[in-house]
Amino acid sequence: MKNEKKRQVDRRANRTILGRTLFLMFFFGVAAFIPLFAKLYNLQIVQNEDLESKALRQQTRDSVVAANRGTIYDSKGEVLAMSGTVYNVQLSPRDIIETQQSYAKQVENAMKKEGEAREKAMPDYPEPTNEFIASNLAEILDVDKDEVLKRLAKTQSAYEIIKERIEGEEAEAMRQFIVENHLSHGIAMPPTTKRYYPNGSLACKVIGWVNYNNENKGAYGLEALYEEELAGQTGRVVTAKNGNGTEMLYRFEDYYDAVNGNNLTITLDTTIQHHCERILEKGIETFDVQDGGFAIAMDPNTGAILAWADSPSYDLNAPREISDPILKSVLEAAQDDPATQENEYQKALGDLQQQQWKNRAINDTYEPGSTFKSIVLAAALEEGVVNENDTFVCTGSVEVADHTIHCSNRRGHGTQTLAKAVANSCNPAFIAIGQRLGAERFYDYIEDFGILEATEIDLQGESHINPVSSGLFWSREKFTSIYGVSNLATASFGQRFQVTPIQLITAAAAVINGGNLLQPYVLQTVTDADGNVLKQTEPTVVRQVVSQETSQRCRAILETVVDGGTGGKAYVPGYRIGGKTGSSETLIDDDYTIVSFLGFAPADDPKVIILLAYNNPKPAVPGGNETANGWYISGGNMAALMAGELLENILDYMGVPKVYADKDLAQMDVTVPNAVGMDRETATAALESGQLKVRFVGDGDTVTDQVPMKNAAIPSGSTVILYMGEAKPTDLVEVPDVSNLSIEGARKALENAGLYLKASGDSESTAKAVSQTISKGTMVERGTVVSVKFLNNNTEGGSKTGL
Repeated sequence: MKNEKKRQVDRRANRTILGRTLFLMFFFGVAAFIPLFAKLYNLQIVQNEDLESKALRQQTRDSVVAANRGTIYDSKGEVLAMSGTVYNVQLSPRDIIETQQSYAKQVENAMKKEGEAREKAMPDYPEPTNEFIASNLAEILDVDKDEVLKRLAKTQSAYEIIKERIEGEEAEAMRQFIVENHLSHGIAMPPTTKRYYPNGSLACKVIGWVNYNNENKGAYGLEALYEEELAGQTGRVVTAKNGNGTEMLYRFEDYYDAVNGNNLTITLDTTIQHHCERILEKGIETFDVQDGGFAIAMDPNTGAILAWADSPSYDLNAPREISDPILKSVLEAAQDDPATQENEYQKALGDLQQQQWKNRAINDTYEPGSTFKSIVLAAALEEGVVNENDTFVCTGSVEVADHTIHCSNRRGHGTQTLAKAVANSCNPAFIAIGQRLGAERFYDYIEDFGILEATEIDLQGESHINPVSSGLFWSREKFTSIYGVSNLATASFGQRFQVTPIQLITAAAAVINGGNLLQPYVLQTVTDADGNVLKQTEPTVVRQVVSQETSQRCRAILETVVDGGTGGKAYVPGYRIGGKTGSSETLIDDDYTIVSFLGFAPADDPKVIILLAYNNPKPAVPGGNETANGWYISGGNMAALMAGELLENILDYMGVPKVYADKDLAQMDVTVPNAVGMDRETATAALESGQLKVRFVGDGDTVTDQVPMKNAAIPSGSTVILYMGEAKPTDLVEVPDVSNLSIEGARKALENAGLYLKASGDSESTAKAVSQTISKGTMVERGTVVSVKFLNNNTEGGSKTGL
């Protein structure tokens, strides 16, 4: 019994111990697994994506396959920007070690052999030491040898870029070095793309460039604006790696094709662009222009931009280099100055780069000056407040709200018709025209012609800030109030407010194209690699501002500006050209003037409109009106002269036929007929029928010789000397100096020497000779034609008049 009780107590104790043991085992077992479960949760759930990505990176190599950017073409299909294949030179120091070990092993095995067998077993190429590799790469690639050695010392690295985007002979030399020295396991040349601009700086402000430091993305211009269309899609090569990190090529590899970008065709015409840039640079050099300029050519009937030149320019293939001579001189001065710190030099370089990249014809504003009178004229004709029979009296100045406003001609133009007032660019006349319009209607047309809104052209940099809030134009409330009387007066001749060049030429196009304000554009089409059109720009009429009749009347009146007015230097025989000159004030400096010309042709059926301007022709002395070369600083004397040549170049290229007026025919060259063997009467008739005069020398009955000889080209109205039995002189004659002579004076001086004049430039009686093709003192044959350029250096206008 006692034993039974003891057994029962023991069983209870054992059960208690077992229970406690099981409880403790369960408790501590669960407690021990809680951190494990937490860790597993963290790895499998929380860090899943990061760890999966890390495993993928460790187990695979993901190489990028660059896509070729789309090509940019001009309107005729000429390539403006293209991509080509180039190569990066990539070192794998880790693999170089293996290559060196393999070389050493081969030498070791060869040394175990004897004689000819050893020689055959030895490597037939130099030992690929770090020194050998670095020296050759430095020579081939023109890189620093020590830098290559530093890269080779990174023995755990498999990806060290030594040089990017090599091509041509450099790439071929690199390939040859790799093959000849069995270094393909340690040196790679993965292909990539490089952007090429075949025409260098041509249209640089429109095309823009690609920034290789920012994933080959467009940095400026169309390259940036149409990045999405041009860029394409980057391809990939995904290769598996084993536990040692070695790529298992061809066994585990996926290739994702790169998709090349789409192509752009733009409205620019390379030939017209060349003409605009050449004329811009010619004027900058001729007139000692200090701050560049711009030239825009547009199709006035569609809004398509045909050319866009903006100086200073830069080479698209080396956009960070300063190439403009004036900007370059500023940078060199900073570089040569011993006081210039490195950070100051870098800042100066950055500022100059921004200047050359900036597209000022769309970014910057300026006072349009008298070029704006074309818009005021259209508004006044449309509203019927003026007509061609109206006359205006100009005394040289006018009083407006206690202010005296002078005319470009301080002596006054007297009584003049509307057309003559426009041709004279008469400020008092346009003040009267503005007053007839009234402030309210004037402001309406300011809005209608788009002066207070962005043109929405598809180029970078156009501001969308309200011109009123930014102080570029008056508010309607102020302009139409009693305090806006003087504002209306100055606005009537284009002063005291500012526009962008693209705004002005867009508004002017509406004046002469039938009255339609068009949205200017540069993109013509977007096409894929197969030539399928994905996007196409159609001309967009924003609104009709004036009637076709008003537009036609404006063209006729603006033609008189070139044919006898302030724009006379733009006159081209055979072409009808209309336009308006301008000289604009700025807030930069009292001597800083922008001279410009707004022109179109043919005047009766415009196919092109241009806006040409030069910023800051340098006066010979501070406050002066002439350059050191004697050019009077005004739009009529400078910009109009260059614009005439530019329009002639463009119209010739377009194939527009020349139609000569009677006054043009009188100055054209004629071919001298052969009068030898003729009698006096027959010879006289033959020469006079060709608009030539005759002078006989000798008493014979038959012409025995003549000056000039047959088929020579001489100006109409010139005198041909016929020798009647008397010997023609064979001595040479000296070319006289005709500088500063009038046309008639130069003609007489040359005729007295037995020479002929071919006049070019201004045809007015007050024009003076400024250059001759054959220098004074040169000995030439009798009958030689000397070309002389005449200019009428009109001293009216200038920066304070807007002319």
